[in-house]
Amino acid sequence: MTEEQKRRHGHRPQKQRKKQELPEIFFCGDPHGEFSQILSAARDYKPAAMVILGDLQPSKPLEEVLAEAMAFTEIWWIPGNHDTDSDAIYDNLWKSPLAAHNLHGRVGNVKGVRIAGLGGVFRGQIWMPDGKPNYASVGAFLHRVGKNNTWRGGLPRRHRSSIFPSVYENLSRQHADILVTHEAPSCHRKGFAAIDRLAMDLHVKWLFHGHQHESISYGKYSGIQVCSVGLRGIVNLRGEVVVEAQIDPKDAAALEARGDAVVETKGETSILVFPDKSGSRGQGLSGKVIAQPWRSLDQTSNRPKKG
Repeated sequence: MTEEQKRRHGHRPQKQRKKQELPEIFFCGDPHGEFSQILSAARDYKPAAMVILGDLQPSKPLEEVLAEAMAFTEIWWIPGNHDTDSDAIYDNLWKSPLAAHNLHGRVGNVKGVRIAGLGGVFRGQIWMPDGKPNYASVGAFLHRVGKNNTWRGGLPRRHRSSIFPSVYENLSRQHADILVTHEAPSCHRKGFAAIDRLAMDLHVKWLFHGHQHESISYGKYSGIQVCSVGLRGIVNLRGEVVVEAQIDPKDAAALEARGDAVVETKGETSILVFPDKSGSRGQGLSGKVIAQPWRSLDQTSNRPKKG
């Protein structure tokens, strides 16, 4: 149809839709009982929501620990393997009103953004991906182990942070914008291809994970932007550093001893530098497999503005 014909038939050009701007969401690396960085970031930046990527280990009920942050932002979380280390830690999470914001095994609506969560870890006693599961579901486990091997009438406490195939498969049939996991995808040397598949099944655009205590920008992996958020670090959806991650001395020593990383000290700051090992992190990755750590980003231009 020519322009003259369009005018004659009353054809009106379609208005271009404005790209929907996503709310400011922060992703928080494993706190391991230390929440001051989350409280400060909530107060200083006032994001719409903050998602904690496991291993919270609060010493008090979670709503008490994060009361100050909750005045400025919504708190969401997934469990890590250490969140079932003791009865007290478990109760401080699962008996908290914030248990309703546990994203494990479901897709939550976080300020209009669909965020899928897979907390916990793969354990051989239950299921290691790409192998036959010993127990396909919680029900199958309880049926076989008997009442003497239960805790509070259900799963043993430790396995309440284990990933069961039934939870994984149910989640994989849904759709989301973002996937948050405790375990890493295969672009990490200790990651799992099952996390890659889950992200692709969910059709997400972003994946954030914790657990490994390493701040890594992987770039795009199979079309998905993947980030590892380090120990007590915080980043936002755009990959901007909000709070720099800390280096666990034990982790740093072990990584350096294996030759997996080099510790560089500049003044009072130490950073972990991960060498590029292209070709050994799975298929579909564009660019460098492991890029510079978050610390290497321009700290002035890449920090979000305070609220």
